[in-house]
Amino acid sequence: MDKKAINEVRRLFDKNDCRIDRMYGCYVSENKEKITELKDTLHSLEDEELFKYCELFKKVVSGRIGRTLFNVDFPLKEEREGGHQAYLYRLLKSGLKDETLVSDFFDRVIESYRSSEKYLILLVHGSYDVPGRTRDGIGLSDASEEVYHFLELSICPVLLLRDGLCYDAAEKAFFSRTEDWSVQKPETGLLYPAFNERSSDIHAALWYAKNEKARHDELAEALLGTELPRAETAEKDAFRAVLEAALGEQCDYETVKNMNEAVVQIAEAGKDAEEPAVVDHAELRRIFYDNGADEEAIARLDLAYDEIIGAETQPLLAENIAERKKLSVKSDHLSMEIAPESAAVIETRVIDGTEYFLIPVRDNVTVNGVRIRSKA
Repeated sequence: MDKKAINEVRRLFDKNDCRIDRMYGCYVSENKEKITELKDTLHSLEDEELFKYCELFKKVVSGRIGRTLFNVDFPLKEEREGGHQAYLYRLLKSGLKDETLVSDFFDRVIESYRSSEKYLILLVHGSYDVPGRTRDGIGLSDASEEVYHFLELSICPVLLLRDGLCYDAAEKAFFSRTEDWSVQKPETGLLYPAFNERSSDIHAALWYAKNEKARHDELAEALLGTELPRAETAEKDAFRAVLEAALGEQCDYETVKNMNEAVVQIAEAGKDAEEPAVVDHAELRRIFYDNGADEEAIARLDLAYDEIIGAETQPLLAENIAERKKLSVKSDHLSMEIAPESAAVIETRVIDGTEYFLIPVRDNVTVNGVRIRSKA
């Protein structure tokens, strides 16, 4: 799914025009025990409660592709009878009207999901009459071309609020609060099917993770039958490993700085595009050539790319590997963080057989907060 598709789906959870028609929930203890189940409670909710649920659902389709949102394509074997995609498709086609199937799905989640806290599983079904495009391809017409039926899974931590005195505005008084449990924003979620080219794509799904630690790869494997795309940190590590392996003796400060600048430019150029900008094998080769890499370095790059990233896997996302805010220089005895716009004033030089970083001493230089004076 691209940015435009994600934004269109997010609007389906707008509190004033929510497209959900069924909702089930399961409150689970830290010991994987079902505390209670919520059965199709959507239509019995007060408006204020419904609005709060909609905010939870909307969160699962929020964030950036490659950081909180991950596009997943099902392997062909998972689409056969007994496969994970086939199971989700059966759940989708049921419209969540089969409570036995819903309960079985909750069991699958509980069995695989790793958590030391209580949590709430929410599973919803919704429908969206997809409006067609006008002739100019810009606006939307009133006529519907397709109905997009979807499932969304949200897993929300439930935390104990601190004991203490609370103010009740209605009563204009303070009262003691104990044992109040609060549902937090989703940590992990799933949208199925994907919404690609403004149409249902039953061969793909969208995975949500609040942050990298909340990806819950074990749950993704259990529900999707395949691995998630690389996390942001893994992308950075892969990029660094490729540079080190390919550049060899040419892996110096100036070259690494210039290559980061090239990746930042790619990310900047694609920031307004619907699809995220990528750095694939061909793009890396171009960056290497532009920075004067010799044929031996290019040959090492080809080998390192296949071994570390893989020719069959998704290319690196430029936004994930670009260091926009700082250039970090570290050694066993040194640590510097340099603003990218200031990186050009720093150079390396070999003096008496030892390589040094040369940093101009200018105004507003401090050591332990003490401003020092330039001797020049």
